Amino acid sequence: MRSDILTRSPLLAGIFYPGDEKQLFSEIAKFEIPSAPPDARSCAIVAPHGSFPYSGRVAAIAWGALRGAQPAVIVIAGAAHLPYEEGVFLSESTKFEIPGATLNVDAALQQHLLQEISSLRQDDLPHLEEHSIEMQLPFAAYLFPGVPILPLIISGWSDSTIATAVDLMKEIQLCHSEDSVLVISSDLAVSDTPEECDTLSKEFIASLQGKKHAMFHGVNTAKHSFCAESAIRSFLIANPRSRPELLEYRNSAAYREHTDEPVVGYGAIRFVR
Repeated sequence: MRSDILTRSPLLAGIFYPGDEKQLFSEIAKFEIPSAPPDARSCAIVAPHGSFPYSGRVAAIAWGALRGAQPAVIVIAGAAHLPYEEGVFLSESTKFEIPGATLNVDAALQQHLLQEISSLRQDDLPHLEEHSIEMQLPFAAYLFPGVPILPLIISGWSDSTIATAVDLMKEIQLCHSEDSVLVISSDLAVSDTPEECDTLSKEFIASLQGKKHAMFHGVNTAKHSFCAESAIRSFLIANPRSRPELLEYRNSAAYREHTDEPVVGYGAIRFVR
């Protein structure tokens, strides 16, 4: 495939978020993205990827933890919601479009990572119909216009996939120790009731404080519970001195049209060193 001419077009514009440029950035402004906490610089965040009405405000709070940063690159790690083979996948597309903005992939960093990490893959197939990265792009374009991105999909939970993701995150730190930010796009629990959703989500958040980084027992691949748990776990392994802080938590119960619709937990989490 000719990666020099590939552009990843928006999949959910007009569905999960406004398809009109002015309306899109007006909606983000209405979220009133807060200023970053003053006590310490955030090196990474976890932001949800539901539709704007469901989780946009929570995502805005997470992105607010990065306000004031001057990144050279924004690394966005998403999960694979569709069945795909195990591995960590960079994109072949060199541009990602949303209404009113085109975000360029950091091609130099991407090629360096592919040369240094033999198990890393470059394949657009996991990216084209995946929404987790796309839902972060409006915030990236709004807060950091012109800053390149490094989109990656972490598919699966095997030891080899985790090892590849850890190697990637460590290598990025070597290249951009102070001028990169990591955005992990992940929802929390997906449950049948608000009570179970909140219990599992808060248990997971508490587990991030621990020193042992085993797969969280609440991960449910059929429901996509904690869909990017492998990315969060890989970050913690690569950054053992990082400290998580919960900025906001909500669930989707208020937006359900039917009582049998699953309830999704949305968390805004930041990590500081």
